Amino acid sequence: MLKTEMTMPQAIRQVAEAFPEREALVCGASRFTYGQLLDNVQRLARGLGALGLRSGDRVAALLPPGPEFVFTFFGVAELGAVIVPLNPQLRRRELEHVLGDAEPAVLVTWRPIELELLRRAAGACRIILTSKEEGPGLSLDEILNGGETAPLSPAAASPRDLLALLYTSGTTGLPKGTMHTHRSLIAPVVASIKLRELWTRRPNLRTAPQMARALARYGRRLLRAAGRPQTFLSTIGWHTISGLEVMLQALLMGDRLVAMPRFHPQEALRLVEQERVTILVAVPMAYQVMLGLGDFERYDTSSLLICGTGAAPCPPHLAREIQRRFNCAVHIGFGATETAGGIAATSVSDSAERQAETVGRPMPGIEIRIVDEQRRDLPPGQVGELACRGDNIMLGYYHAPELTAAVVDEDNWYYTGDLAMLDEKGYLHIVGRKKDVIIRGGQNIYPAEIEAFLSAHPKIREAAVVGVPAAVAGESVWAFICLEEGAQMSAQEVLDYCRTALEPYKIPSQVRFLSEFPRAEIGKPQKMVLRAMAIEEMKGGNVP
Repeated sequence: MLKTEMTMPQAIRQVAEAFPEREALVCGASRFTYGQLLDNVQRLARGLGALGLRSGDRVAALLPPGPEFVFTFFGVAELGAVIVPLNPQLRRRELEHVLGDAEPAVLVTWRPIELELLRRAAGACRIILTSKEEGPGLSLDEILNGGETAPLSPAAASPRDLLALLYTSGTTGLPKGTMHTHRSLIAPVVASIKLRELWTRRPNLRTAPQMARALARYGRRLLRAAGRPQTFLSTIGWHTISGLEVMLQALLMGDRLVAMPRFHPQEALRLVEQERVTILVAVPMAYQVMLGLGDFERYDTSSLLICGTGAAPCPPHLAREIQRRFNCAVHIGFGATETAGGIAATSVSDSAERQAETVGRPMPGIEIRIVDEQRRDLPPGQVGELACRGDNIMLGYYHAPELTAAVVDEDNWYYTGDLAMLDEKGYLHIVGRKKDVIIRGGQNIYPAEIEAFLSAHPKIREAAVVGVPAAVAGESVWAFICLEEGAQMSAQEVLDYCRTALEPYKIPSQVRFLSEFPRAEIGKPQKMVLRAMAIEEMKGGNVP
């Protein structure tokens, strides 16, 4: 009965009161039922309230996935305060920037923080450590124990109140804080519930054909999962919107959540087998690593119904490999921090081809448009910028109204900067980023198309294509390539392969091999770094 008109505390209380004895959270040796989870959340809220935390105050959470994050997130929400999830491995420069921007009243952290850094960035900020490590500040256990007897005064929060500041990865500069409400974070979960109704509710005349197709494809796996609580395994950090929405989906749907504080491929597969995981969520690069293990086949993954992925592009060949090796459906989710995640997703009922080659249809409750440079609607089949509107759209960027106005119009349409195309069946195809388009001799080149083609070669593990300014034809096309382990390939072989199928103007001008790409935190290749490498090489006069 989850609704967007609820606040986050109302939503988690509803689930915990309905299923107090159901297992909610597993992390290492720690296991919590929904009743125990709610008890810890309320104790932490009381303890934070006793410290003087009030509605609207910011609480930074420098925490890996696990119980401490869950208790902090929902405990802060209980008080009407604002959670600021941060990458637990954040380096000093970005940490100082984010703390200075958010100005938290409290920092909950798994690692000691230099007092001088904290004073300079956030002023009078209280530190709460998750363990008894030496360092200034209280421990989380002290706050929880202090909350056993303290009174709880829940804030009179509204679904439209600010709940979270989520900082973008900052691949093109310092991170920006996106402001999300209770409603905007709950909306994607409500949409996911509707998407899941196909195989959790009794079929009707509308859904019966889809259910029949899914049943024919997934058989016993679907029958075992249908109508029952699911077990999620989250391998993505919860400071990202992808990871946070996995946490919220699992807990607000009354499912079971298995958390990994840090991704490790063998441990992920072991947990799938041990906990009988039905929904595994990981970024594309993590799937690549798992599938590349020499002992992959020894793990029992027969419980899986869905392998979910997102946060970075998933090449079609990788999606097909996931389908084949895990023998289950692939859910490719597409979204942004600004949209609280979900814009579109594939479904169990979609064909294997659509699961691999599209990002599915718009999520329930989401409106989308494909527009030209003047933001005029384009018909199906034409490439343009993707815009979307729904309850999940951010309030805006924190302390940056001019940046907000550039991407959100007066009718609350958010312009994503992604180039996309809707096909005749309503499926969304992502072509690339608007800023990444390469213009060569007056022709538009979409790097994602070339990258997908290159990555389909059996010797190529991953490809990244960038445009570099050129004296003739505007821009030249550079292809950076990571080969499969043990594979050998020359630049000429790459170019010969491209000539078999790509139009002449799309064939790379230059090919460079790297053992590994410079990457953003969520695994995406950092194209601005690759572009800078190419420009530096051209300046050195080493390019023919």
